[in-house]
Amino acid sequence: MRILGISHPNSGCGYHRVCLPMGYMDKIEGVISNYPTEEMLSTNYDILLFNRISLWDNNLNAIRDALGCKIVCDMDDDWILPSNHLNYHQYKGMMGRIENNLLMADLVTCTNERLAERIYPINKNVEIFPNALPYGEGQFIADKKEDELIRIFWAGGCTHEYDLELLKYPIQRLMQNRSKIKMVLGGYTDDDASRPIWDKILNHFTASKRLQYEAYAGMRPTEYMEIYENADIMLVPLVANEWSKGKSNLKLLEASVKNIPVICSKVEPYSLDADAPVLWVEKQSDWYKHLNFLINNEKARQDYGEALGEWGRKKYNLFDINPRRRATFENITKA
Repeated sequence: MRILGISHPNSGCGYHRVCLPMGYMDKIEGVISNYPTEEMLSTNYDILLFNRISLWDNNLNAIRDALGCKIVCDMDDDWILPSNHLNYHQYKGMMGRIENNLLMADLVTCTNERLAERIYPINKNVEIFPNALPYGEGQFIADKKEDELIRIFWAGGCTHEYDLELLKYPIQRLMQNRSKIKMVLGGYTDDDASRPIWDKILNHFTASKRLQYEAYAGMRPTEYMEIYENADIMLVPLVANEWSKGKSNLKLLEASVKNIPVICSKVEPYSLDADAPVLWVEKQSDWYKHLNFLINNEKARQDYGEALGEWGRKKYNLFDINPRRRATFENITKA
């Protein structure tokens, strides 16, 4: 089976939904490019795979005929952004393109049940393949850097401003533990557009910088797990709304790679994994309660981290999930 994957080198979505699945798929001939050459396009393929958008959004039928292939459009997130989302205005023009891709695709793949429900009225040929990681390979190994302080960790982008706002007051209560802890933030970008938002996020996450902290710049998708080596406790805050329900549980998987104990908002999509061995936040006071517990209990940090690591390796291992993805791809080529 020959697959042409479309992904930009700096796209985290493309990395997890195109590059990793193709990179660890048996018995395929795969080519991945953000801008295929004429030589690449002169070959027939069985599958064209992309996440949300492609180079041919207005002409998918023509590229399908030219390549002799089936079209697989992957979705890892809802395509209708809430009006308060940072990218809402610049993304408005993309929503129609994405819906057209969903309509024209021979198969749509997505990450969870809620997103599948959103896609189904547009394209009934939708399959759920959750995010999964190749545990033990490449950057997905349980390496950890040592530090004399207990590192409380969060990683993400500046679009998570409202999620981080959930931590503002619980983290202020950590001042009494300030001699024991360090706040570690991953994903920081220092440009004119995002700097004001990152300033707010940093203030929420560091008690207005009164707590000791480190901020790591965002890294390329092929290297980003290195930041997770600086974590002893990971926080996963998420505002409960319809937009959030379409997200994936990837942060739990990333924490499980490094055996990091997690304190997590009990909202969808994370709550769909009710069996995850994390400390769930059901009310706002739970953030401080769980943080205080883990900060002062080294054995609990170790036990929760190891349990999460075992859970992720059993439930979301790419080597277990990818064979079904390959079989589904093969079936649509025969349809």
